[in-house]
Amino acid sequence: MPRLPRYWPIVAVFVAMTILQASVTAFSIQLLSTVRAYVGGESLYSKAQKDAQIYLLDYADKHQEADFARFTSALAFPLGDRAAREALQRPDPDIAAARQGFLDGGNHPDDIDGLVLMFRWFQHLPFMSRTIATWTEGDRTIEELRVLVDRAHERIRAGDADSADVAEMFLRSRELNERLTILTSRFSAELGEASRSTQRLLLGLNTCIAALLTITGLLFVRRSIRMQAVSDLRMERLIHAVSEGVVTVDEQRRIVLFNEAAEGMFGLSAAEALGCPIDRFVASLDIVDAPVSAPAGAVGTTCTAGTLQALTGHRRDGRAFPIEVSLSRLQMGQGTLTTLVLRDITARILADAERRTHEALEASNKAKTEFLSRMSHELRTPLNAVIGFSKLLRLDTVKPLSSEQLERVQHVENAGSHLLALVNDVLDLSRIESGEMAVSSQAVQLSRVIEEAATMVSPLVTKAGIEVFVSSEGPVAGLGRRADARAAPPCDLWVNADPVRLRQVLVNLLSNAVKYNRPGGRVALTWRRTGDECEILVTDTGQGIPADQLADLFQPFNRLGAESSTVEGTGIGLVLSRQLAEMMGGTLAISSTFGVGTCASLKLGVATAPAVKPDPARLGRCESPAAPSLTVLYAEDDEVNAELVRQLVTMRRGVSLRVATSGAMALESARAEPPDLMLVDMNLGDMTGIELARELRRDRATRDVCLVALSADALPEQIRAAMACGFESYLTKPINFDEVLAVFDAHSQEAFA
Repeated sequence: MPRLPRYWPIVAVFVAMTILQASVTAFSIQLLSTVRAYVGGESLYSKAQKDAQIYLLDYADKHQEADFARFTSALAFPLGDRAAREALQRPDPDIAAARQGFLDGGNHPDDIDGLVLMFRWFQHLPFMSRTIATWTEGDRTIEELRVLVDRAHERIRAGDADSADVAEMFLRSRELNERLTILTSRFSAELGEASRSTQRLLLGLNTCIAALLTITGLLFVRRSIRMQAVSDLRMERLIHAVSEGVVTVDEQRRIVLFNEAAEGMFGLSAAEALGCPIDRFVASLDIVDAPVSAPAGAVGTTCTAGTLQALTGHRRDGRAFPIEVSLSRLQMGQGTLTTLVLRDITARILADAERRTHEALEASNKAKTEFLSRMSHELRTPLNAVIGFSKLLRLDTVKPLSSEQLERVQHVENAGSHLLALVNDVLDLSRIESGEMAVSSQAVQLSRVIEEAATMVSPLVTKAGIEVFVSSEGPVAGLGRRADARAAPPCDLWVNADPVRLRQVLVNLLSNAVKYNRPGGRVALTWRRTGDECEILVTDTGQGIPADQLADLFQPFNRLGAESSTVEGTGIGLVLSRQLAEMMGGTLAISSTFGVGTCASLKLGVATAPAVKPDPARLGRCESPAAPSLTVLYAEDDEVNAELVRQLVTMRRGVSLRVATSGAMALESARAEPPDLMLVDMNLGDMTGIELARELRRDRATRDVCLVALSADALPEQIRAAMACGFESYLTKPINFDEVLAVFDAHSQEAFA
């Protein structure tokens, strides 16, 4: 139902007109009653005048006091009305005197208030003023008669019955009586005319008010009908505008309302759906058992019929889809209607499934990251001992090994390095697949990266006896030399890349070109600029790849039959290189001709060379003073790794080392005697390296100790977390002797200075 404020103007007018009608009706009744009272008073006035004339004639004839008393008593009624009139005509009306006058005039006490009000309200109106004028003239005639009779009465009482006053009373009484009769008749006629005028006026006023009341009622009804129609239209539009399907069914479960959203949901129009059973569209819908809280016979009461129900809907073509239904019931005079609000939850179910898949993927990625971190640590820790102690044996000058032993140790070190490369490639590939690998994009000097890559593969080149040419604008015989003897390129070029990952890709491509080459073959590394791109070509003179195998070249661990050869490899180097190239915004393609050779093409975007900055002084490998100048505390829970660092420290004089096998021991030792440098493993058993760093930073005595991470956990996330906690640098295991010694040298010079 519409709210009352929308109807209030019409309701207010209707109520006002009703009150006015009632008021006018009451006023009309009261006024007509007052007119009746005036008519009654006029009757008393006329009768008193007649009686007074009769008594006066008797008195004039017989001169008896009883007749005079009767005459005086008869005049009491006109005199009372006169007193009332005069009291009301005063400038300041005396209401009490008027009431008493009307009461003395023989009027009924209940009519007196009406007589007073009517006289005061209408005395100046024409129909009333003429009547009052006649009334006044009659009162003067009665007064004239009373004065005449009083003089005659005095003479009669004095015994002079034949006096002129008595004769005058006898003669003029008839004249005055006739005048009073005329005035009384005229007063009666004027009062009757006033009564009829008043009646006509009141009748007209009541008719007008009744007409206005009728018109107002009709307007009210019309507006109510229009507003109800507008409300129904608005409700219909609202129902059709909602995004959920709205369907109303009767007690026979047949559809009586079908909104536009339901049309789109089920694929048919409302005209086709009306009258159809709801079971055609919604399966297993239970309406009968839905509770209705409204009492029997209630009309227009909405009841909540239950909670949401997950059901199955059927489209026009019979296809099923998931829906969510909520019910409400409305009891009407003709029966109970049930309204269903339907929601197609297909998208929500898909979203929930996608969310669960995403959560599962995140959990999988987290588990994979944790697994990679753990595997990185677990695999690098023994490799650290294998490679580290192999290097120590090979570099030992105090107790040098024989040539045969050196060869054996070299085999161990090479095997460890190969296993480390395999571990690095597998971990890198896993990080790329899980989205954990991040590469930077910066301007990189191509010649420097190529020089570094050539240096890294130079032992392999020397062992294989392969000639490597490095040149720009294509391989030209004689312009390049062996990779172990590097010449400055004829031109320089800068590319957008991650320098570490670019070097990794180039090392992989060069290694493959050398390993899969023929004895005495050649490898050419060339580059050229074409527009905004730089193309780097690594060409070899090996056996090449059959055309039918090129499509499988970038499958992980697929070595295309090379696994049966003596060439070492994992089958993931090219896969990793291609993905790294794409992450740097470039491309990697392989072309090959079987029996001729293979060419790897790496394309990267050209960058603008940065402003020239002075190179920082490179730390040279120098001997420290003989006296100890650097104290190092190594937090490491693995005794083998600790022993390796002890052996490494012997290569630098002036460096003293203390080892703490747990985080708690490292804290205690650092607080007791703060070192110049702390090497910290990231997994100490009782705490992590990051937790140890935080504790050290909280203590005033150790907050300035230089921290360097030395850990088998090489994941970028761990490295970033460590650097954020205040580590100066992060070195990974297996230990790179040169890096660790460079750290010792740098801090020895600072301590010595």
